[in-house]
Amino acid sequence: MVVEREYTQLTILLDDRKKQLENFSKRFAKTWKNYFSLEGLLPGINPTKEQKQVVQSSEKQLIIRGSAGSGKSLMLVYRLIKMMEQANSPQRILYVTFNQTLIQDTRKRLNQSQTYLELSEKHHVDIMTYHDLVRKILMKDCGYSNIKRIPMTQQSIEKHEADIVSRIHAVLAQVEKIPKYKHMEKLFKTHTAKFLQEEFFWMKANGLVTLNKYMEKERTGRGNSPSVRMRQRPTIFYLFERYNEFMRRNYYIPQLDMEDYALHLLNELSKNKRASFKYDHILVDEFQDLQPMQIKSLVRLTKGTITLVGDEKQRIYKRSPISYKELNLKVNSRTSQRLTRNFRSTKQIMDLASEIKFNDVENVREDNQVFFREGPRPKINYYTSNSRLASTIIRNIRRIHRDNPGKSIAIVHRYSDKELNKEDNLKRRLDLEFDVIGVNKYGYRFDYNKRKKPIFFTSPYEIKGLEFDYVFIIHFDIFHYPLKARLDELNKKYIGMDWEGPEYKKDRKQIINDEKKIFYVACTRAKEGLFIYCGDKKERRISRFIKDFNTNDYESNFNKGQFR
Repeated sequence: MVVEREYTQLTILLDDRKKQLENFSKRFAKTWKNYFSLEGLLPGINPTKEQKQVVQSSEKQLIIRGSAGSGKSLMLVYRLIKMMEQANSPQRILYVTFNQTLIQDTRKRLNQSQTYLELSEKHHVDIMTYHDLVRKILMKDCGYSNIKRIPMTQQSIEKHEADIVSRIHAVLAQVEKIPKYKHMEKLFKTHTAKFLQEEFFWMKANGLVTLNKYMEKERTGRGNSPSVRMRQRPTIFYLFERYNEFMRRNYYIPQLDMEDYALHLLNELSKNKRASFKYDHILVDEFQDLQPMQIKSLVRLTKGTITLVGDEKQRIYKRSPISYKELNLKVNSRTSQRLTRNFRSTKQIMDLASEIKFNDVENVREDNQVFFREGPRPKINYYTSNSRLASTIIRNIRRIHRDNPGKSIAIVHRYSDKELNKEDNLKRRLDLEFDVIGVNKYGYRFDYNKRKKPIFFTSPYEIKGLEFDYVFIIHFDIFHYPLKARLDELNKKYIGMDWEGPEYKKDRKQIINDEKKIFYVACTRAKEGLFIYCGDKKERRISRFIKDFNTNDYESNFNKGQFR
């Protein structure tokens, strides 16, 4: 009897041990299957342990945050290759972002990887801007007629917005004759066609496309002027509906504005939950630049995983009243990871950039960053004329080409389109001396493998997500940082109103905040050398942003003491 009992206990112990070994084997096999070697995938890149952990994550939803230069976009490239390599069957994979130039840059990086080139023959990989993606889906898979393409460049966006303003003028001319509109709550004179264009785009971007939704939500991100009374919202919504009807009925092919794309895609996904155009994996770069409904549509567009990377400090667009939960994104300690080490810029460049004071509403300032490279302090120089400034830049570029011919150079300007067409702008001088390209030629002219690369002449909007060995920022004056045109537009809104009141001060502060973020983006594109130049007859016109900087963190050719 005792022997039988001991035998039974021994059998139970052996069974338990067997189950433990089986569970261990399963966990080990799963770990081994998920393991992915990052070595040698991209030339000259050696990921750190922190970066490897982000790439190896098996979360279905993953948000990777990191400041400029932390390798966010590179880790997204690695995750793309990982998904291709570990798949047992052909996968549909999407790499998407807002910016056209960043898409072109990503293709260049991927084409440097032999592993990617080999794996891409086994899978369907789309690398495109959000708007090109949705346009393709709507036309190819959903039966839409030809949709006019909107290139995602700053110049194209501004033209698109101007076209929409013109159409809203036409709508306003029509509704003034309608009795129903005459009896509605009157709008202010400051509720211009431009205001309505911005309001309509904001409504669509946040999915506020019914009267109830529009009435319920706070107008977060819309500023304080012109103010909108609650009883005026039905009038605005009425105009919103008339505008949408105008876009549908007044053209041979119904027209879409840039915020319609996400709404149409969400509608198609709700009608067809198993749509063939869905992706197994979606990777989103610079997600802070996408609007809420665009992110929501991407979450629904994936059958498997979605990875989003970004830096809220580089958010140049308006804030939103929509939460992550409303976008179907689950954010917790596992699904949200942060990169804290900077690999792009020298410590000296990032020391200066991190001193730019802007309202950090997302609480993402990185005070614990680790820097791997030292370098010279950035230079902030003043010149009494643009001619002298141009001569200095030309001299510096010649020196770089002589000493380091393989280094990349970008010049960040704030010229308007009209100013770029004038004879006396800096680009005309540079064209006589060097091979200079703009955003329209970056895709096919800029080559990482070329010994001597063209100089990239761009606005701060087009340079987002890119990096260059040397960056020259011009127009560092009170007319361009902050951009005077934006402040002039604000002042027009407040004509006849109190400029000392809290509403005006809040709106002005928001513009300054946005402009500092734009300046931050420009500064953090530099890897080795950062040059910030002001060209004007009067030294006192140097941008007041300079007061944010510790005078010990930059070199100058003027008396820095006046800006302490």
